[in-house]
Amino acid sequence: MKKDEIRRIYKLIRLNIEDREEKEIKILNKLLPYVKNAKTVFCYESIKGEVSTKEIISTLSISAQIFVPEVLGNGIMQAIALDDNKTVADTCDITIVPIIAFDETLNRIGFGGGYYDRFLAKGQTLSIGIAFDEQQCEIFEKDTFDYPLDIIITPTRILKII
Repeated sequence: MKKDEIRRIYKLIRLNIEDREEKEIKILNKLLPYVKNAKTVFCYESIKGEVSTKEIISTLSISAQIFVPEVLGNGIMQAIALDDNKTVADTCDITIVPIIAFDETLNRIGFGGGYYDRFLAKGQTLSIGIAFDEQQCEIFEKDTFDYPLDIIITPTRILKII
């Protein structure tokens, strides 16, 4: 199956997750041990259907500086500080990445702009994808510019190769 078809199918699956809030709490609880010592965290601000990051950002902002994405266009995204919208980070200790679909080899499908792939390729950051179990699909063809994640956390599992 081609990536565009996977995107279409798994966006619908992601929109119809049952027991969403309960599953998001389980994801947060599994995520916390990986991020507790981070000083800087780059985290997406969730939109329609994505695992909510509202509680994640709120919890992590107590001990870490939080950066969120700002899309500049032409495939360029930067991490700007949530608290002042002026400070820009080239890399962060942890990057929490949105997922439309993922496979067991820690590859992800996002919206297709390559924004996170470019950001992850810049420097040393622990990349953690958060998703619902229903978003796992069979292994799909990876493009040369695709950047696999270090960890994927779901309500029931933690997938990692490191």
